[in-house]
Amino acid sequence: MKPSVVKAVNALLRGIEESPESLETESKMRSWLVGQGYSRRDIDAALKIVVPRLAEGPYPVEEAPRPPRQLALYEHAKLTPEARSALARLDMHEIMGPMEREALIERLMQLEGELDVEALDYLLSTFFCTMRNVEMQNAMFNTFEGFGPTLH
Repeated sequence: MKPSVVKAVNALLRGIEESPESLETESKMRSWLVGQGYSRRDIDAALKIVVPRLAEGPYPVEEAPRPPRQLALYEHAKLTPEARSALARLDMHEIMGPMEREALIERLMQLEGELDVEALDYLLSTFFCTMRNVEMQNAMFNTFEGFGPTLH
């Protein structure tokens, strides 16, 4: 690609970024580039690059909700249904992040026997609630008990 076309594309994108309402149509972009002193051939090449990408629209910036992680067979077998339900509620209300959830499951797998709600409660209070403020601890325990989180 010619350096003059690259300069025209950069100037056009900079102009769109600074004042998007003034360069909303192709004819306005073309007349703006003519006013900037670019040649007709460079303007055509720049518009051929920029206009199709502008028609696509903006990409969403929001984070898409992440799908729930499936427990492995050995993890599923080691947890009681109540503990699995409490863990799912904590994950559903996004009180624990993915890294905290993985660390919690890893700690749970180190304990012996079938793990119930008390073991989950123990790990939550000793390993994770020490890093959170009181409000987040209360929200975590309310969710753990089956209520929705109440954040003030």
